Amino acid sequence: MTSATGQLVLVRGTVTATKDRMESVRVDRKTGYGNIRTTPELWLRDEGGTEHRYSGDLFGAAQPGHDVAVVIKRTSGRPVAFANFTSNWVQDAKELKTSTSISSILGGAVVAAIVLALPGLFVWGALAEPFGLQDAAFTGTGFQIYAVVLLVSAFIGMNAWAKGYRERTDALKAEIDSLLVAAQAENV
Repeated sequence: MTSATGQLVLVRGTVTATKDRMESVRVDRKTGYGNIRTTPELWLRDEGGTEHRYSGDLFGAAQPGHDVAVVIKRTSGRPVAFANFTSNWVQDAKELKTSTSISSILGGAVVAAIVLALPGLFVWGALAEPFGLQDAAFTGTGFQIYAVVLLVSAFIGMNAWAKGYRERTDALKAEIDSLLVAAQAENV
């Protein structure tokens, strides 16, 4: 079964195969220890008999024969949610789990302020000149005021981004939930 809403498509079917696709292998020459990076891969057959292949971290709990649904973005084809109806388990993609707490926003604002500090000095000097404050702009007090203005501006910007992100992800999660509920209701 394939159903779609605004920006999402749900593909439901039976898992035909699961495996881990090897992405990379790193071996330390001195110690001989290695690191293998793999990505779970899912093959499912929909009601029409069409095989679909998806890969990503969402599919680790899928087993052959399970009744599952994959929710993908219509534009990119990237999976954003996975539902295993056999085990009654749903998982969202990492992009829907980004933290927007005050502490993460503040941390992001500090990083943004550090990155913008040097280019911001040119703007700070240019803004001080029309007011006749160019001599005071680069004094100890001027730098303190600059640091506070930079941090507050970065925090306001990060907070606005986080609010928009929360609104977009909440709308996306609601759309995912409505698709999954409709898919579950069709097969009851």
